[in-house]
Amino acid sequence: MKKIIVILFLLLIFLSACQKDNRTDNENNNKKDDVIENKDNEENVDNENKLDNNVLIAYFSATNNTENIATKIQNKLKCDIFEIEPQMAYTSADLNYNSDCRANREQNDDNARPEIKNKIEDISKYDTIILGYPIWWGQAPKIMYTFVETYDLENITIIPFCTSGSSPIGTSATNLKTSAPSANWKDGKRFSASASQDEINTWLDNYFKEEVNMKLLIDGSEVKVKWEDNESVKALKNILPLEINMEEYGGFEQTGKIGRSITRNDSNINVVPGDIVLYNGNQISIFYNNSSWSYTKLGHIDLSNEELNNLLNKDSVTIRFE
Repeated sequence: MKKIIVILFLLLIFLSACQKDNRTDNENNNKKDDVIENKDNEENVDNENKLDNNVLIAYFSATNNTENIATKIQNKLKCDIFEIEPQMAYTSADLNYNSDCRANREQNDDNARPEIKNKIEDISKYDTIILGYPIWWGQAPKIMYTFVETYDLENITIIPFCTSGSSPIGTSATNLKTSAPSANWKDGKRFSASASQDEINTWLDNYFKEEVNMKLLIDGSEVKVKWEDNESVKALKNILPLEINMEEYGGFEQTGKIGRSITRNDSNINVVPGDIVLYNGNQISIFYNNSSWSYTKLGHIDLSNEELNNLLNKDSVTIRFE
């Protein structure tokens, strides 16, 4: 009888251990599924944060100056970025231009094509490449020729930029073009290493300024607006359609509440008739007379002062964004 009890006791211990193992396996599987799901969510967020998925910044930087500009370009565009890495890194001795250094020998050799360590897996998914490099003896480093000759760049738009202490971009980009003539080359620009984000943004606006497709109706009549290119306009566009009952204020504006707060970047500005502004992040004001205060400008109505006065100088109006 004692033997039977011992056997039953051991059997119960064995079954309990098996259940624990199964439970642990299930928990581990669930954790693994959670990790996969979280990774997918992170990838989706990353893709949403990239504004220009068809744009690539490709740059070579031996002393980090060009990398600094490339990073600021990415800050603006939120696009992919690729550093062109030489198979054999450049040392300070390689860049000692007062000697018979490696950089000098390469620049004086028309056939020099330094090897690149890394590669772009699928360049065909990009329709625009912003191509950056330092100026070496008035020209692009020979590794840039290696890059443009490695890939099929036909019909891809290339926007070059360079960094230097004082030398202009000169013929560096046009000479690179001879190695990739089927690409659509745009005019390039030279930056100093200390170029500001605003300077870079202004340059990029020549190529990537997004046209805002948004209508404004005042009491049912559409008016032509030149919208600003800023985060507040983008935020406003994301909550369309939007109708606001406005009231006259101060003898110079119509103002009304959005019903929520959106992104703002206020500064003290002098507004003129036709200006559309965001006030305090949650109100829209449209001016028919001059004023000044801390606002975020959204746009400007293309009408004469007389037309604006007839349209807005009344007790109230209803505006609609769509």
